[in-house]
Amino acid sequence: MKIFSTKKRVAVLSLAAVAVVGAGAIQAGAIGTDLTVRGSGTFCLTSDAARALADQKVALEPTGAATASGNCITLPGSGTVSPTLTGGELPLEGGMRFTSTTHQLDVTKFTIHVRIGEGYTSATVAQDAEPASDIDIFRFPVSLSLVSFTPRSVDTKNAPVMLSSDGAAAFTRAFGAAPVASGKQLFTFDGHGEITTR
Repeated sequence: MKIFSTKKRVAVLSLAAVAVVGAGAIQAGAIGTDLTVRGSGTFCLTSDAARALADQKVALEPTGAATASGNCITLPGSGTVSPTLTGGELPLEGGMRFTSTTHQLDVTKFTIHVRIGEGYTSATVAQDAEPASDIDIFRFPVSLSLVSFTPRSVDTKNAPVMLSSDGAAAFTRAFGAAPVASGKQLFTFDGHGEITTR
């Protein structure tokens, strides 16, 4: 059984921090077209989620361009965000694989959708050899209290990522139960992102 048990902070593209990237760009005078943002995203299992997966004998591994460190999965990515903070779409590369002795759940094609107040993450999920489906898998707060920034970069720590009802249903179908209930925190997200030229 493989369960990640230690935490390591790595450079990541923050879900909540996207709003601050836009704010920094406004301060820097970069108002006009959408901003290009490049970085990476790291999701670290909460201790409760890691224990639940261990109890289920479910392992978490990176796939594709993603990498692992302890109980964290890092995915590189880039996208755009409005300098007015009204939206943004940031695809991440690679994915996560949850595996038990009998079933496998692949989560890929993550896209962060920035919305004022609360954002969400869509992804493609596939269980075993069944057809893949697209769902909104995570919810997260967009809060300036979670970030620090300069006019051209942004960092965040300990941003909570909650499992959606569709995400909980996908885990339940695969493993009999989700590691956390719908609406409860599954991951903590730390981040760093930079505004780049096209």
